[in-house]
Amino acid sequence: MKIAILVGTRPEIIKMAPVIRECQKRKLDYLIIHSKQHYSEKLDGIFFSELDLPPPKYNLNVGSGGHANQTGRILIALEPILMSEKPDVLLVQGDTNTVVAGALAANKLHIKVGHVEAGLRSFDQTMPEESNRIIADHISDYRFAVTDLQVGYLKKEGIPESKIFKVGNTIVDALFSHRGRAEKTSQILSALKLQTKGYYLFTSHRAANVDEPDALKEIIQLIAKIPGQVCWPIHYRTQKVLKENKIDLPGNLTWTDPVGYSDFLNMLSNCAAVITDSGGVQEEACILGVPCVTIRDSTERPETVDVGANVLVHRNAEAMVAALNRPITPWTNPFGDGHTAERIINIVMDQNVQPVAQTQDTVCVVGLGYMGLPTSLLFASAGIKVSGFDVSEKKVNEINGGRCPFEEAGIPELLTAALKTGNFKAQTKPAAADVFVVAVPTPHENKKCDLSFVLSAVTSLLPVMKDGNLLIIESTIKPKTCEDIVLPILLSKKLKVEVAHCPERAVPGNTLHEIVHNDRIVGAMSPESAQRAARLYSTFAKGAIHQTNLVTAECVKLMENTFRDVNIALANEFSLIADKLKFDVSAAIRLANKHPRVDILQPGIGVGGHCIAIDPWFLTEDIAGLDLIRTARERNDDMPRCIAERICNKIGSKVERIGILGVSYKPDVDDARESPALEVAKLLAKKYKIRCHDPFVKEFDLELFPIEQVDGWADVLVILSNHKIYASKKFGSPLLLFDKLINAEADTISGSA
Repeated sequence: MKIAILVGTRPEIIKMAPVIRECQKRKLDYLIIHSKQHYSEKLDGIFFSELDLPPPKYNLNVGSGGHANQTGRILIALEPILMSEKPDVLLVQGDTNTVVAGALAANKLHIKVGHVEAGLRSFDQTMPEESNRIIADHISDYRFAVTDLQVGYLKKEGIPESKIFKVGNTIVDALFSHRGRAEKTSQILSALKLQTKGYYLFTSHRAANVDEPDALKEIIQLIAKIPGQVCWPIHYRTQKVLKENKIDLPGNLTWTDPVGYSDFLNMLSNCAAVITDSGGVQEEACILGVPCVTIRDSTERPETVDVGANVLVHRNAEAMVAALNRPITPWTNPFGDGHTAERIINIVMDQNVQPVAQTQDTVCVVGLGYMGLPTSLLFASAGIKVSGFDVSEKKVNEINGGRCPFEEAGIPELLTAALKTGNFKAQTKPAAADVFVVAVPTPHENKKCDLSFVLSAVTSLLPVMKDGNLLIIESTIKPKTCEDIVLPILLSKKLKVEVAHCPERAVPGNTLHEIVHNDRIVGAMSPESAQRAARLYSTFAKGAIHQTNLVTAECVKLMENTFRDVNIALANEFSLIADKLKFDVSAAIRLANKHPRVDILQPGIGVGGHCIAIDPWFLTEDIAGLDLIRTARERNDDMPRCIAERICNKIGSKVERIGILGVSYKPDVDDARESPALEVAKLLAKKYKIRCHDPFVKEFDLELFPIEQVDGWADVLVILSNHKIYASKKFGSPLLLFDKLINAEADTISGSA
C-alpha cells in the first residue's frame, strides 16, 4: 500500500508529523506533498527540521491568494502528481484550502481519502474553514474523528457509521513527543525577557479579526485591556495591515515575528493564560493545562469549554478580563492518549477494522419502564448484549413473552427483534455486566426528591459489580446525588467503579424518536468515563453527545423542565387575570405571540407527568432564599383547584353527575403519573357523582369506566386530557371542552337533569 500525506500549513505539518513518523517506523511506502499554502520559511519550512521530518517529495509552491484562486491552483498542481504516484490513500488534516483541494483531487481520481480531525463543526458558515471541513468530510472514505462529539455530528449529517473512526487527536501525540525537547532547546523566554507565568500569550490570525483594519483595531484595544504583559507572535500578513494602517501597539505588548514549533510550545507551556482565535491553540492549551480565552463566539473545539479549559468571549474586553481572572480547577485532556497516529495507520492498513460505533461492553439496565425498556432495546438493536432487570415478575414475564407493558409506538417491533436475536433478556435479578444503567423512577415526597428507588437499584447491583465497571444513572436525581450519595456507597464496598449521569430526555408518545434523535448530556467523574458512556450511547444515538461533569449533568434536565414549568405558570396566571378582567386569554396570547421575541404558552389545567411537575422541587430542594421557581410550582399545583371551581361555575345548578374524559397527564398517551386530572376529579367528587374514562390509561387512582357507562349517564361531560379520539366522537351528554376550562369568556353549560 502506498500512502500520500498532504500538508500546507504549520498546524498541518505539526499534526501530521506523528503520522509521518508512524509510516517511517513501519517502513511503509509513503510520500509527503507540501502545497506551501504557507510560503514563509518561518511559517512552515522550519517545522520539518524541528520535528525531524524528511523533506516533502513534492512542493507545489502555491503561496497566498484568494480562497478560490488558492484552492484551484492546488487542484491543478496536485492532480498530475496523484496520477503519476497512484497512492492507495491520500491523508489530509484539518480545514484549510489545501485539505479541500486535496480531498477533491483524490476523490475525482478514485483515490481513497482519509480526513484526519474529521467532524469538527463551529456552525459558523462565515468561516471559510467550516465549508472546507464539511466538504472534506462528505467526500472522504475514512473520517478520523477526535471525540464522540465529532462522531455524533458526522452521524447526524448522514455519514455511515462504517466510515467513522474515533481515534483522538494527533496533536496529543505531537505534544507528548516534542515537549521535552522544547524545554531543553528553546531560548525564546530569555530572548523576549518573559518570566514563567508572568505573561499572557496572544495569537490571532483569523481573517475576520486581523484582515480588516477596524477589526484589528478592536484586537489591539483588547490587548491594551489585558492585565499584564502580553506576548504576540504576529503573522506577517497581520504585520502588513498594522503598518499600512499606522496602528499603534499598546505599551503592555511584546511582539515578535512568527516563531518555530519548539519556541511556540515553550511560550504556551509557560504563560499564565493564552488569548487566541486559533482552534489548534485551544487544543494545545487544553492538553498542556494552560487556561485559554478564545476571542470568537463559536468554536469547533467545544470539549475545551466543557472541561473548563476555555471560555469564549468574542471581542468583548470585559468578558475577556473576567475570563482571565476566573477561578481555575484542574481538568483532564479530552483529546486522546498519544496513540492517535498508530490508530490511523492501523485503520488505513486494515479494511476490516471495526468502526467507532462498535462496542464490546455488555449492559445491564435496571428498571424496564417508559425509559429503561426502550433504552435496553436500542442497545440490543445495536448488537450489544443486554440484560434487563426489573423487580416486577409480571412485567418481566410480559416482556420475555414479547408483550410491551405500556403503549408506545415502535417498541413492540424492537422487542420482537431483540428477543429473536438473543441480544436482550428480562429478568428479576441483576446480571453481571460491563456497564450498568439505572432507569428507575424518582418520586417526590413532601416536595423532596425520593431517592429510595435509585439507591435500592444501586445497592442491588453491588453483588454483581466489579472493578472497572461503569455505572450510569439515567433516573432524574437532585444535584450532587452522584458525588454525595452514590459514590460513597461504591467506595464503602471498595469498588473502583466509574460513575456517569445521563438524564433521560424523552417524552411518552414519542419516546423512541427522541431517545435516538435528541442531543444527549453525559456527565461523569472523569473525561475517560464520560467518553466511555458517550461511546456506548453513540451505538444508537443520532443526536450530538455533550460531555460535562456530574453536577452540571444533574442540573441540566432539572433546569430544562423548570424553565418550562415557570413559563406554564406564567400562562396559567394570565388565565386567572383573564377571569377577573373578563377577556379571552387564548386570543390575547395568540396576539401577543405575534411579536417576534414573544412565545407565551397556552394555559392548562395544571402540570403533570414525571418530569415538569417534579423536577423544580429537586432543583431547589437544598437552596434557600430563592423563591421564583417555588412560586411558579405552587401556581401550577393550585391549578386543579382553579379548574374545579371553573367547572362548577360553568355547569349550572341542575348537574348532579359529571363524566370526566381523559385522565392522562397529556393528550394521546397512557401515562397518568402526576396527572392534574386526578386532583380535579377528587375535588369534584366532593360535590358531584363522577365517573372517569380514558381510552389509553390502564392504571389510575380512581375507577375508570367504559365510555358507554359515562356518556349518557352523566349530566355533563368534561374533557380534561384532550385526546384526539374525543374530537371525532359524538356524545349524547352535553360536552364542556378543554378550552372552555381556561377561558373566562366561555358559555355556561346546563345539565340535562
